[in-house]
Amino acid sequence: MTCWTRYIGCVTFAAFLLTGCGTATDENADEPQEDSIKEENGGNTSQRGNSNKIRLMEQNLQYTMNGDAKEKTAFLKKSDNQPFSLYVLQQFRLSAEEPGKDIVFLIEDDSIYMRIELLKADVSWVEVEENVQDQLKSISETIRDPSLDIESGTGFEVESGDDVITSILLKDEKAPVRLTMFTKKDKDYRDAFLEMAKTLMKG
Repeated sequence: MTCWTRYIGCVTFAAFLLTGCGTATDENADEPQEDSIKEENGGNTSQRGNSNKIRLMEQNLQYTMNGDAKEKTAFLKKSDNQPFSLYVLQQFRLSAEEPGKDIVFLIEDDSIYMRIELLKADVSWVEVEENVQDQLKSISETIRDPSLDIESGTGFEVESGDDVITSILLKDEKAPVRLTMFTKKDKDYRDAFLEMAKTLMKG
């Protein structure tokens, strides 16, 4: 009887241990994960520096092209040249241009593209703006504000024949970015480029 009592006691204790382990696993599985997949916010620039956020593999982007409203699927791409990721519309491709510079170009016409340069957190915006304007003045003395919805930033633009060159400075504290867009009057992809850039996240 004593042997059976000891045997049952051991089995009961082992079952208790197994039950306890299973309970701990279930509780952890049910807990909401802080870095779980969240719904994308449509490219809110205030989250560009949040590298802990797990992002969906694709999302739809809305933009206008030569006055026509469009909506197409964009896919998450990570640069192997600079520490950032962004959503790239399916008719474009992300590629390294040179160290510290990437481009997103139109697959059917690679003369339409946007250059992406991550800037230092302590960047002097006064110096950058002066540099941008000096470069644009070498193309045209007439610099104008681009008619784009730029959040927390400034833009400068010039024309040369059918070519349109647009420089945009996104002044996010965590992920300051300089964009340079090369488009044409009849292929106005500026808004598409800007909407992709708004999804950029550093890290």
